[in-house]
Amino acid sequence: MNKVAITGATGLMGRSLMTILGASFNTQGIGFNRASGNIHKLDLNDEAAITAFLDEHQPDALIHAAAERRPDICEQAPEQALALNVKVTEFLAQQCKKRNIRLLFISTDYVFDGDNAPYDEFSKTNPLNFYGQSKQRAEQAVLATCGQHTIIRVPVLYGDVTHLAESAVTVIAEQVNPLKHSKHDNWAIRYPTHVEDIACTIRDLLKHPQHLGGIFHISNHQALSKYEMACIIADVLGYPKTLLEPQSKPEHTAQRPYNCALKDTRLSKLNIQHQRDFNKAIAQVLNSNR
Repeated sequence: MNKVAITGATGLMGRSLMTILGASFNTQGIGFNRASGNIHKLDLNDEAAITAFLDEHQPDALIHAAAERRPDICEQAPEQALALNVKVTEFLAQQCKKRNIRLLFISTDYVFDGDNAPYDEFSKTNPLNFYGQSKQRAEQAVLATCGQHTIIRVPVLYGDVTHLAESAVTVIAEQVNPLKHSKHDNWAIRYPTHVEDIACTIRDLLKHPQHLGGIFHISNHQALSKYEMACIIADVLGYPKTLLEPQSKPEHTAQRPYNCALKDTRLSKLNIQHQRDFNKAIAQVLNSNR
């Protein structure tokens, strides 16, 4: 394993993958709207451009991190979500198989309905919203194409952002206010996970002497509602928590699952574990973004 290509390289996850994997592998980032510098500009809807890229760069592995991840946007523009989340993924899986390239597809905990947590890698999927359904279909296409390809399921992500709204976690810092009340979901249970921990885990999987295909779960195990995250963030920002209002029911366009805790049984057996305390980590992220 030497050359690793990464789609979505300009995004929150992609940037961390470029940094962490770049220390161990020859990495080539792929982007589109924000592609600049050493990031290869590539329209993932252009199949001819994809095959030309793979033939020119000949990566040993391709990490497909590009996706439409916003559930409400997926609900409102399903055709666009299907094109990127399903069609592109299936084509990449097919082309990687032809070239003996290992594909690692970044999926989501939203492939589960949230009623029977925790979920291991072999639990039955049953997504509630269109975003989860698109990822479920993409997973099925990847595994049907090649059993040696890898599915990486992750929960809600945060890390070093370019702007607070880039993450569903850090955007909470824009919603809390030192002068007026703000409402935050206190129903759904989430497991916010730092993108660096995911990147380090993927690095370890790529370095593993065995070719590890199939499904892996990567997740922090600290359970928090968005209201509880807001309380922690308010403490970091020095805002009064008395202005935070917990909501007992979600208010979204797309339905959200209650609790999609991911049980990482395969990683545990491999002794691959990268975790960090959310309270400390979110403080570092927000302080560096001030």
